[in-house]
Amino acid sequence: MIQQLDQTITLALNGSDSLFWDNLMICVTNTFSWSLIIVMLLVIIFRNNYVRDGLIILLTIGLMIFVADRLCSGLVKPMVARWRPTQDPEIMFLVDVVEGYRGGRFGFFSGHACNTFCMATFLALLFRYKAVTFTLYFWSATTTFTRLYLGVHYFGDVTVGLIIGCLIGWGFYYLYDWVMKRLGTPRLTSEQFTSTGYKKQDMNLFLAVVYFNYIIVLLVSMARGVN
Repeated sequence: MIQQLDQTITLALNGSDSLFWDNLMICVTNTFSWSLIIVMLLVIIFRNNYVRDGLIILLTIGLMIFVADRLCSGLVKPMVARWRPTQDPEIMFLVDVVEGYRGGRFGFFSGHACNTFCMATFLALLFRYKAVTFTLYFWSATTTFTRLYLGVHYFGDVTVGLIIGCLIGWGFYYLYDWVMKRLGTPRLTSEQFTSTGYKKQDMNLFLAVVYFNYIIVLLVSMARGVN
């Protein structure tokens, strides 16, 4: 019964008759589309930290993504061996496939959901700025939704992926925090800074870049439709 419900929800959220939405979802799901945000994150991290501390943050993020990816793609997916909707013999011909994109064989659990939500959780705890927290989770949710729209994951795949991603992000942040406390790095505190020492001005700049990036993705998807 749970499997049938999962299939029903997935098919309800999968695809549309709109070329615009097809192009938009293809663009949003592509990691390269968010390169501008990644560059801005690097700028903010090193503007608000000593070089050593910035490198520790990047090392923590790199290790976190490696663990999340290996847990998902290296361990759970081949062990559980659950078909993606686009590959599942039961419903594959009911799935709306966009531009022939079907993904790999197995889809449990979603690596996109896991990776984006672990990043969102880690950065939300790192920055401690409400508007940024909302935006990070909004970005994670929209990226994750594309996996359902494109039919390459079941609803259950992305639900488990986001939960595990949040737990991984939370765990790695507190590992990072434990290390930084042992190193005794001082943090600036005033109304101009977040509680973790990041300039609020930089947080607002980050928000502007994120939504500007969304506009770029929107324009690119529209251009794809014209072509």
